[in-house]
Amino acid sequence: MVNRAELLAGTRPEVGNRILVTEKESFEGYQVMDYKGMVWGISMRSKDVVQDFFMGFKQFVGGELSSYTELSDESRQKALDRLLASARRIGANAVINFRFEIASSPYAGNAEVVAYGNAVVIKPIVNYVPMGGLGNLIAEFVDAYTGCKTNFEPTKTYIESPAGEVIENAGYKFVVCPKCKTKYKVDTDENGKPKINGLQDADNLEPGMQIYCLKCGTKFTIPEV
Repeated sequence: MVNRAELLAGTRPEVGNRILVTEKESFEGYQVMDYKGMVWGISMRSKDVVQDFFMGFKQFVGGELSSYTELSDESRQKALDRLLASARRIGANAVINFRFEIASSPYAGNAEVVAYGNAVVIKPIVNYVPMGGLGNLIAEFVDAYTGCKTNFEPTKTYIESPAGEVIENAGYKFVVCPKCKTKYKVDTDENGKPKINGLQDADNLEPGMQIYCLKCGTKFTIPEV
């Protein structure tokens, strides 16, 4: 299998002053360097009595409870802001295993939201190569085109055939089978390439034209004439 370290899929950017957040256990292309512990942010907000009164009518006539929607949105954002501030205070630059938890129903006129996760310090993996399905596809692609080499040099996919000897007789050129010495008359096509009437190139992968000797079955290359 190809050495994944040689496949330069690309180093991810530095985190900088940001706090990255994910609900997963890690970030693609980053390595967790330190665990800082649990962080959380809590927000409990309430609408005024007048808004509760009008929202009560919406429950009978239908429609979006816009005041409660805003309440939920504000509560989540405030809880998230406090979580990020908490992570920054303890020197983290990312939060993993992030979750929201609704502690009470906004239909009661208030919303309590808890945002929590694990604060960590992450750094980009140099020359990161994806693992799993995507990484396997990359590795298989490189295997197919480099023959499992990691220096990206093309590899031969054929066995090099011996070249036949070219001789001239009565103004005509012949190529001689290197094994049984059978002679084949050589012509040139419109591109100046050697050809033998009645025979096709036996190996499209190998450069030049190859034929199988009709007498002994040896595959050999027709030299340029």
